[in-house]
Amino acid sequence: MTENKPNKIFCYTGTGNCYASSKQIAKELNMEVIHITHELVESKPHVEGEVCIIVFPVYAFGVPKLVKHFIRATTFKVEHMVVLDTQGSWHGGALAEAIRLLRRRKQRVAYTKGIRAVENFVHMFKLPKEEQIVLITQKQQELTNGVISDIKNRKRNRRLLFRPGSDVISFVFRRVTGMFARRYKFTDDCNGCGICFKVCPPRAIEMTEGMPAILPKRCDHCQACMQLCPQKAIKYGRVKPNGRRYKHADVPLAELIKREN
Repeated sequence: MTENKPNKIFCYTGTGNCYASSKQIAKELNMEVIHITHELVESKPHVEGEVCIIVFPVYAFGVPKLVKHFIRATTFKVEHMVVLDTQGSWHGGALAEAIRLLRRRKQRVAYTKGIRAVENFVHMFKLPKEEQIVLITQKQQELTNGVISDIKNRKRNRRLLFRPGSDVISFVFRRVTGMFARRYKFTDDCNGCGICFKVCPPRAIEMTEGMPAILPKRCDHCQACMQLCPQKAIKYGRVKPNGRRYKHADVPLAELIKREN
């Protein structure tokens, strides 16, 4: 078992939205940010302390697959559990799903909040214009400051847990992610730098003889590989190699590296 000291932020992030808010909270509340990765899940952590925060992006109105695995693999004994998500528009039933998952681990959730961030699921949506991205990023900072105040004051809230529409959409999305993952293609511009492998939270990319390959069954569609590739050497369906990419402006690439080799 991996013992974790009190007051940690467990963050799942691909392109940096969740990590930006996590960093902001950690700085104000003197907490440590830990990436939710395949390796963390495999360690079966034990989390005990006064405050624990889980931060994740909304995927099809639900909780990302790897975050679900993390909660199921972890034992919790936390006095004030906080669950946050970042969302492009609406979080649907994602927070409700996380609450239900934690209850099954005998952990009550004290406070939840959705934080608006830049919609960057470019498989389905166009990125906002640059000036809009700046405004949304500023709003994300403001909303995160509000969350910080609420956590300092140990605010509690409640959330409706019965969200059948969101649950159906999320269930279908999770069932087809492996099929969709096969649409990621590496172009001839790939130079084998390994950035895609290093930033992938679920370790859905493997390096074989210096070149990357997708492991579809592990892919969670965080898009970190495609969005953060320095060569723009990864395409997906209609998303062309020379198209616009996204990374949160306040998060350097080095802070999104989850493994070295």
